[in-house]
Amino acid sequence: MWVALGILILLTPIVLTLINDYQLNAIAEQYSESVEHIEPSNRIREYLAEAQAYNERLAATGHHAMPPNDQSPGFDDYMGTLDAPETNGVMARVRIPDIELDLPIYHTTNPEVLYHGVGHMFGSDLPVGGQARTSVISAHTGMMSASMFDQIVALGNGSDIYIDVMGEKLRYRVTGRQVVGPQDVSAITYEADKDKLILITCTPYGINTDRLLIEAERAPLQEPLVLDGAWHPVLSWWMILDLLLILAIIVYLLASRRKRRRDEEDDNASCVPDRVAP
Repeated sequence: MWVALGILILLTPIVLTLINDYQLNAIAEQYSESVEHIEPSNRIREYLAEAQAYNERLAATGHHAMPPNDQSPGFDDYMGTLDAPETNGVMARVRIPDIELDLPIYHTTNPEVLYHGVGHMFGSDLPVGGQARTSVISAHTGMMSASMFDQIVALGNGSDIYIDVMGEKLRYRVTGRQVVGPQDVSAITYEADKDKLILITCTPYGINTDRLLIEAERAPLQEPLVLDGAWHPVLSWWMILDLLLILAIIVYLLASRRKRRRDEEDDNASCVPDRVAP
């Protein structure tokens, strides 16, 4: 019984993580479906135009790394943009086919936001594209309840990242990466001739002393563009290690049981008296 309980304890974080991953994927898929039902349909174009106008105002006043709270200048303007009632607070959706990632994006990178999905960094451009724009999104790595950005370390140059925002699809291709200190915002740059997306997560895995930045630049959409919205379970390295440990325990128990049976058979055979000849 104790062994079964131990195996159940080892399986619990894997099951909970996969359940949460599934739910996050469902929220991202629901976002796209909700956008399709926004009425009147021209309201979608208005949301995008408002976001572009916000980015222009931000560029004029200066991009920044101010804390995302009610006292920060421009915070109310930020929170009211790309905030359609139909999408339940989801700003956009990020998909990375190479690592089967599909997550909702919310306003700000406040701790409570990052426990429910990807956060958009206040002070960077909203993810609607455009020259001289840099959008920054961030998510956790190493959570025991959701995969989030666990797999982005596997992305290489050329990997595609897709942003779905108000019915528009933007494609970015990874161009590089760097590791910086947790307060080093100088690594986030805005270039006049580029449309960029930066993904940020903690590194090293489980230690989280630094930040991994994955930088991508806008690329033309491929035609026809087919993105599978269905959820596909992805096992992080710790899940694989956990499963291997469970497998090792089961193999050990089966081998021990088999050995005990052989020993019992040998003991029983040694207890049979030799037959006496007549």
